[in-house]
Amino acid sequence: MDEPAPAMAVPSGVEGAWALVARHERSVPPTRRRRHGVHYTPAALAARLVGEAVAVLGRVPATVLDPSCGAGAFLLAAADELHRAGVPAAEVVERRLVGIELDPAAAAAARSALREWAAAHGAGHAGTARILSGDARWLGRDWAERPPGGFDLVVGNPPFLSQLSRRTARSAVDRERARERFGAAFGYADAAALFLAGAMDLVAEGGVVAMLQPQSVLAARDTTPVRELLAERGELVALWVGTGRPFEAEVDVCAPVLRAGPRSSTAAPGGTVRVVAEGPSGAATHRVTLPPAASWAPLLAPVHGLPDLPAAGSAAAGALGDLASATAGFRDEYYALRDAAVEGGSPSDPRLVTVGMVEPGWSRWGERPARLGGRRYTCPRVDLGALAAASPRVAAWATRRLVPKVLVATQTRVVEAAVDAEGDVVPVTPLISVEPHPGVDPWMVAAALLAPPVSVSALASHLGLGLSPGTLRWSASAVLDQPLPADRELWEAAAERCRALAAAEPERRGELLVELGGLLCRAHGMEPDGEVHRWWVQRLGRRR
Repeated sequence: MDEPAPAMAVPSGVEGAWALVARHERSVPPTRRRRHGVHYTPAALAARLVGEAVAVLGRVPATVLDPSCGAGAFLLAAADELHRAGVPAAEVVERRLVGIELDPAAAAAARSALREWAAAHGAGHAGTARILSGDARWLGRDWAERPPGGFDLVVGNPPFLSQLSRRTARSAVDRERARERFGAAFGYADAAALFLAGAMDLVAEGGVVAMLQPQSVLAARDTTPVRELLAERGELVALWVGTGRPFEAEVDVCAPVLRAGPRSSTAAPGGTVRVVAEGPSGAATHRVTLPPAASWAPLLAPVHGLPDLPAAGSAAAGALGDLASATAGFRDEYYALRDAAVEGGSPSDPRLVTVGMVEPGWSRWGERPARLGGRRYTCPRVDLGALAAASPRVAAWATRRLVPKVLVATQTRVVEAAVDAEGDVVPVTPLISVEPHPGVDPWMVAAALLAPPVSVSALASHLGLGLSPGTLRWSASAVLDQPLPADRELWEAAAERCRALAAAEPERRGELLVELGGLLCRAHGMEPDGEVHRWWVQRLGRRR
């Protein structure tokens, strides 16, 4: 049941202070912002998150830290919150707030904004705010500026710097610092996630951490150690989710709200987290069961309208990994195959299939054009001779893929999978090749993947990773984790329906696919026209 949530309110008064923040933000070129992962926080959002953190704390904070304060948006929001609680303006600026910032210009703007704020509240005599220079990722409990016991609140919007992009990856020096500070397992975590992990050393026991993050922090494999650390050192109490992109970051964002210290009775998996979903059209609050730290993505399920799965499920039937292996190529495979692609080619050349050619139950190869490397192909094949000359390793990889298999797409709204029964297709990255064990019918594998409850469970575990909200971006290993239908007879019948669907005329495919989904729901012990099936059919209609 959704609960109403208060709408964002822009902080009142102190227009001059906020104008200074905005002026600095406008002065930073967009290219520099992208290079350094700097995305400034709107005043209303800073106010929302600070208010959320104070509410979870349950008292007026004695100290507030923003470890990546920029021009001071979160510090101004905290100043407003403290002043409304009765703290004198001079005390707020001089004693209660601390910011850390690498950029001297941003730090100067933050000091000026807080001085302007103090003056607007009749404290023109207030001293200079404590805006310190440094990189807070490397600060621990021995940091000299840390109050005895730690800060009551740690809030902010740290830089979003993916470690999978050469443009934003850490330097060799910073990689060594990260290893020393957090351990080798944190090596590929986004910079923002390191700020979140480091905040647990700076906050007091019972204090609260609330920091903006890319939504990938909830599910990405590289941030699993971060989630495990957070679960060990505190409890996830709330999660703010932006359903629109509230600033210019090219990712969807969220803000975990954590209380540091021993877990309460509701902190273990099985307790609940308050999830506030907020966007241009308003806000709604959900109560969601806290999942294990392996993936917090299920917290986003109600935000994206995912239906609940029956508690029993079909776990006893096993997982897809019992029947098949799976692999996916990487950049080298993609570029080598792109360069060796030919339109038409010789019938002896393997077909090339891209993500855009895979539908839920059939392949569009030869039907409609798809793009590969900026070129349009209808019947692409790979010239194995040219591929072997350019990259013997990729040629060997491609040759190993010439077996009966199921091709699984990514960045989709439901699971999309097509059977290569003849084993004459080479998949183009990021397609996942699911290759049945000897004696396993690939149509059985396809039916297992196309089941509507599998789309629900796969999405629930991977929300926040897609390039667009609510899409499925998963790995080969995750595909193998999916549950198998419990009813073997119905599953076999569904496999035959899959075969018929792949061979059907295009105008009949939609009807057959809906029938297949109902049959597979029954195979999983669900009603064929129940909530899961209706959700799946609706997503089918707008999957691209």
